[in-house]
Amino acid sequence: MSDNLSTTPSNSPVVSNLGYMFAVTSSFGTALAIVLGKWNLEAISPLLMNCLIFSVATVFLTVTYLPVRGICRIFTLSRQGWFWLAMFTITSWLAIWAFWAGVQAMDPSLAAFLNRTEVLVVLMLGFVFLRERFTRLEILGVVLSIAGIVIMRLTLRMEYSYGFWMVLLSALLFGLTEFLSKIALRHVGPTNLTFIRNMFMAAAYWIVLRATGEGFDGLDRVWPGVLALGLVGPLLGRLMYLQALKRMALSRVAIISQSQPVFVILIALLALHQLPTFREMVGGIFLTVGCVTMLVARNFTGRGRGNAP
Repeated sequence: MSDNLSTTPSNSPVVSNLGYMFAVTSSFGTALAIVLGKWNLEAISPLLMNCLIFSVATVFLTVTYLPVRGICRIFTLSRQGWFWLAMFTITSWLAIWAFWAGVQAMDPSLAAFLNRTEVLVVLMLGFVFLRERFTRLEILGVVLSIAGIVIMRLTLRMEYSYGFWMVLLSALLFGLTEFLSKIALRHVGPTNLTFIRNMFMAAAYWIVLRATGEGFDGLDRVWPGVLALGLVGPLLGRLMYLQALKRMALSRVAIISQSQPVFVILIALLALHQLPTFREMVGGIFLTVGCVTMLVARNFTGRGRGNAP
């Protein structure tokens, strides 16, 4: 099992088609993970759930990937590789904890909409660090996105207030994480990156869980969902996303990822019988359309067309 794409040009139709397939699979997998997580969080805490799902993912990759790849080939990284992997892991840890803490306190469909704010963060990071200028179309996208956030906040049910701010915080962290992941992939293959990140995140979550003294109350009610989430989230969702990033530009993958709230709404309606109010939905649509507008503008100007490194 190779963890690179050296045998196929990165601009070939095969790689491009695979990239689109991985991106759509990641979007659906992440949506399924959000709904599974919401069901799990009815019984257990976000901290305990993160401990378990990243442990499941680590065990799965240890059994299936480690014997094929070998310890030395996985953990032999350059100093730059370890540095960017560490930065990616730290921001991932914080973003995922904040996201699940927010999902526990609000409708999963609204959380999926609000989490699209990460696109705005990525563009802002490009503006600050890469000195990219906003086009008029991108400015329109920013305005639409901010309008969507404002509409969602003003029409949000009071009981969702804490969840709103936690998911918004996670979106900011996820935006930084995506920025860092693109750099990390220049030094570490996507599967290696996923394996090492999951392992370190699981260890860190267990340390914090032990320090807080939390128990396993409620796990007997949702353990099948935790097991499923451990496979769907870090593997089907995240690994497929990294595979897509390896084959496509970040902005293209991000455009496809905007389909995630649609999947969440459908799955949440079927599985949890939950649906946002009309005004909350309008705010989410404004936010999503704004994000898509920004991403399309980047592709149109050529800044999002570069191949993955």
